[in-house]
Amino acid sequence: MKLLEVKNLELWYGDTKALHGINFSLKGREILCIVGESGSGKSSIFYTILGLLPNYARVKGEINFKGKNLLSLNERELRKIRGKEIGIVFQEPSLYLDPLFTVGTQIGETYVAHYGDKNKAYEETIKAMKKVGIPKAEEKYNMYPHQLSGGLKQRVCIASAIVCNPPLILADEPTTALDVSVQKKILNLFRKMKEEGKAIILITHDFGVVAEVGDRVIVLKEGSIVEEGNVYEIFDNPKHEYTKKLLKAI
Repeated sequence: MKLLEVKNLELWYGDTKALHGINFSLKGREILCIVGESGSGKSSIFYTILGLLPNYARVKGEINFKGKNLLSLNERELRKIRGKEIGIVFQEPSLYLDPLFTVGTQIGETYVAHYGDKNKAYEETIKAMKKVGIPKAEEKYNMYPHQLSGGLKQRVCIASAIVCNPPLILADEPTTALDVSVQKKILNLFRKMKEEGKAIILITHDFGVVAEVGDRVIVLKEGSIVEEGNVYEIFDNPKHEYTKKLLKAI
């Protein structure tokens, strides 16, 4: 059964068309990688699904999640889904995390926003921190973002994304600016989440990341899907010249 289905998605920023007839679907226990260069429209898909577009953006098509068209929902309805039903991992944890609050408080905020139980929020936050491999979680709970390494900050963001146990995770370039050993650990976390039944959309420009964790791939160029298929098909027999160019860059 399809968890998410995107149909004929088109997006304009003012008079500029950013997405052209995007179609794809996703089921549980699957990692879909959306690959393309900067400016190809990857993040536009991400923000359209989440309903986080600027006011001047215009959208057509359907984004069906668990049987509901997200594009037909108002902001209040979308807020109930973000964090609880769809976990979000943004690209740069240092920009996402508030320097004035401890990381544990920030993870717990997501839980409280949806369930309102402050007492249970601590317990669920510690559980999420341990699940993503943050050592000495109780100690790290009371630390501020500047006291953590880049890899730990990214794990905090992933803990925030999973604290409500959502069935779908959206991750935008989650390994950018991390060194290779930390990248590998973060990608292992996504593999583990898939094994636990979650569906994941992973946005990346790096086919090396796709090779590590991807099940299926969409190759995006200038807002259009130029190629899609399972990882083996794309790596063994790429058909589009743009895909071949990206593969050579690994």
